[in-house]
Amino acid sequence: MSDVSLQPILILLSQSAAGNPSQYMVEKAFAKAELDWRYLSAEVTADQLEDAVRGIRALGFQGGNCARPHNRAVAPLLDRLEGTAERIGAVNFIRRDGDDLVGENTEGQGLLLAIKAQREAPVGRALVFGTGDFARAVAVELAQGGAEEILILGRDSESAQALAQLLADAFSICARSAAWDENTEPPEHLDLIVNATPVGTQGVDGRLPIPWDTLASDALVADANLEEPHPTLLEEAAQRGLATVHGLDIYLEQAALNIQHWTGVEPDRTVIREAVEEFLEL
Repeated sequence: MSDVSLQPILILLSQSAAGNPSQYMVEKAFAKAELDWRYLSAEVTADQLEDAVRGIRALGFQGGNCARPHNRAVAPLLDRLEGTAERIGAVNFIRRDGDDLVGENTEGQGLLLAIKAQREAPVGRALVFGTGDFARAVAVELAQGGAEEILILGRDSESAQALAQLLADAFSICARSAAWDENTEPPEHLDLIVNATPVGTQGVDGRLPIPWDTLASDALVADANLEEPHPTLLEEAAQRGLATVHGLDIYLEQAALNIQHWTGVEPDRTVIREAVEEFLEL
């Protein structure tokens, strides 16, 4: 008997599935592309995660997504990790390869695709705020994409240093780190600033130390926060005439990439954008 379901099924493993737009968005994309696929959502606690992965295997599901806080815990439950997931140990994307379940991380790729939609020139010098899984994925993708210099600023200087060391060791680039309340000289002619922290969103105190004077004239500013319609950082960047990338743009590019990897079909980005905006009431 085949271990592959007759209808290809994907699943989201999450602790907040009810507020996640993935199922609504992906199923809209499937319908538009006339794909006979299904995408389900499951509320999974930490102590249920191993059983959930076992269920994906047993039911022949084609993979799915893994939301925080499961991104790291799911990694050892899979048969192998590839690409950025292997470097940082965090998974957001799962696909079936024969009998194997393979973990990947497409979050940083989503940012790079969103950047490419606005500028063709590669990122040479970048400043990344944050040291969490998203920041790590972004930093690795930037380094892999040819960035010459990356500065990591985080609340925890040890975590920032560990991420900078990972970049320097893996890609032999100039990677520096510091706590963002330290006096740190940023790279000259910055091409990109990425906020991979909650700072600047509603209910989160604090302000990022942005070195506006060091940005190149065609620099781009990105904020990974998805549900904040008008992040403070992006408003300030726009007032200075700089191009911006919203968290929604990153999320949509990541989602489109996931769908393409699962099905081999390029999804309609207008459909998935409208679905997410409707779900989140943006």
